[in-house]
Amino acid sequence: MTTTLAQQEAEDRFPRSFIDDIAKIDVASNYFSPVWEETVTNVGKFEKMLDIGCGNGIFSGEAKARTGCILYGVDGSDYALQQAQSVGFEQLEHIDDFNIDRLPFESEQFDFCLCKDLLEHLLHPQFVLTEAARVLKQEGYLLVHVPNHFTLQGRLRFLFDNDIDTYHYFPGAKRWDFPHIRFFTHQSLVELLALEGFKVVRDLSHHFAVIPGGRLLPGSFRRKLTARYPSLFAQGFTLLVQKHSRSSGI
Repeated sequence: MTTTLAQQEAEDRFPRSFIDDIAKIDVASNYFSPVWEETVTNVGKFEKMLDIGCGNGIFSGEAKARTGCILYGVDGSDYALQQAQSVGFEQLEHIDDFNIDRLPFESEQFDFCLCKDLLEHLLHPQFVLTEAARVLKQEGYLLVHVPNHFTLQGRLRFLFDNDIDTYHYFPGAKRWDFPHIRFFTHQSLVELLALEGFKVVRDLSHHFAVIPGGRLLPGSFRRKLTARYPSLFAQGFTLLVQKHSRSSGI
């Protein structure tokens, strides 16, 4: 199969080794499991789900197991899509460029979309959210997760080592080819989602609390502190949002 320029560029930005690292996550102790548990508790079961940037499917596969939903996936890596075939996707599609390529589905097809660890890789993250809003049914749900490099802990690390990769997500990457090119605060993510008509239903960022000395604090206090100051204490921003009317366009 001939590799297009866009496909080669996608693999350069997100090499196979990164996909292999994700594959090492223990399914039985997946760090995203508590997010799914709280999400399904609040939303209930959904019938048709799209994973936007599905990778090898390890995260959305759990949603399928919990809800029995029909699962669809799109990704920019053919290598990841090959691995995802074992998860039980109804349909998998390759996307050359999430910045500009429309999702290959008709409008208002899905009850639920997942967009995990994708927006931070895009020059134009709003476009993929526009597409997510298009393919979601009215009142459909979107679960978004992006990393937060600059928690209080991350800021202290940056102060001492001047390394933007404060949590060592990509230890082999150089400044000029670092995979993350967008850096969100909690508020900026909420504002971006609002532009596409998404309203926050539940903030799940507390599942990723990182508080200096936090192990000495009660769990309930850590959750409250992270909920109050997510940009300081949440290593990832995780928002369950619902599609409403769009407030503005690109």
